Amino acid sequence: MLIYLQLIETDEDKSKFEQIYEAYRGLMFHTAFKLLNHEQDAEDAVHHAFVKIAENITKISEPVCPKTRAFVVTIVENRAIDILRSKNRHQVIPLDTVVYGIPVHAEEGDILSELILKLPAKQRQVIWLKYYHGYSLREIASMLNMSLAATIKTDQRARKTLEVMYENEDCKL
Repeated sequence: MLIYLQLIETDEDKSKFEQIYEAYRGLMFHTAFKLLNHEQDAEDAVHHAFVKIAENITKISEPVCPKTRAFVVTIVENRAIDILRSKNRHQVIPLDTVVYGIPVHAEEGDILSELILKLPAKQRQVIWLKYYHGYSLREIASMLNMSLAATIKTDQRARKTLEVMYENEDCKL
């Protein structure tokens, strides 16, 4: 709570914020968790909401009243919705997954997956991020610290290499 209090100037407003914090922090967490179904994301939404409340503490006349309750719930709901939207834009890659050298598990009989495993590492990464995870080439360029032109060329080369390898595999069948 000390972090939030540093954002507030007067003692009167600090007291008002403390009352709001004590009265509504549980409700705010419950509201965020109900929308997000993830504890850490709910905590992030509540934290962001308290920062907004601290920034707008002068607009609150009564710390514990139905109007203030609606205000804090609205703030935390909006932040939770923002978190949901940002998560829905892209599939979240867990922290333990390394982007470089992305593991691809080929199923038996899946020729394309086996061919992708034979690609050079950079080409395999671009193909995997673009076609499996759905990132744009601009996003991939940023993630792999490459220029957009280099990423586009890598994608073209990877697709061409896969095409040639597939035709050679087709002859062996």
